[in-house]
Amino acid sequence: TAEALPAYIAQKNVDLFVKHGIYTPDEVQARYEIHAENYAAVTSIEAKTMADMIRRQILPAVEKFSAKLAQDIALKKAVAPVVSGIYEITLVTRLSDLVEEIDAAVEDLAAALAAFHKIDDVTESANMVRDVLLPKMEALRKPCDEAEQRTAVGCWPFPTYGDLLFGVQ
Repeated sequence: TAEALPAYIAQKNVDLFVKHGIYTPDEVQARYEIHAENYAAVTSIEAKTMADMIRRQILPAVEKFSAKLAQDIALKKAVAPVVSGIYEITLVTRLSDLVEEIDAAVEDLAAALAAFHKIDDVTESANMVRDVLLPKMEALRKPCDEAEQRTAVGCWPFPTYGDLLFGVQ
């Protein structure tokens, strides 16, 4: 993680490596840069993949399910006007709110990724991953997790946590 990366180039550690003939100062710096670049690159790929999956699969799935619920309650009320439809109306409302939260959070993540790709310094990019991208990814995951819990299994585009945990055959 980004917290551990500075330990590579902490002077006491560099001195220890040099003293015991393990690495030269340049080799320690090179190892640090390789690990920092890898950390930043892998995490940025994960963030981009997350944004793509949400835009192309999760948001359309939640919208489709929400639209079906709205159609269902409209049909029920057409047949039986006394039907309250509280469950469906409440769920459609919450899913619509979640879609807006998810959309705003994915746009926020995309903006952070665009800023990330403009950074040339390896330490600065690793720090941005730690301080900006990972928190934005976590913030995006929360409404997606709730949407998963509220969307019918048949409409959800991925295996659920339950499928993954208990679906081994």
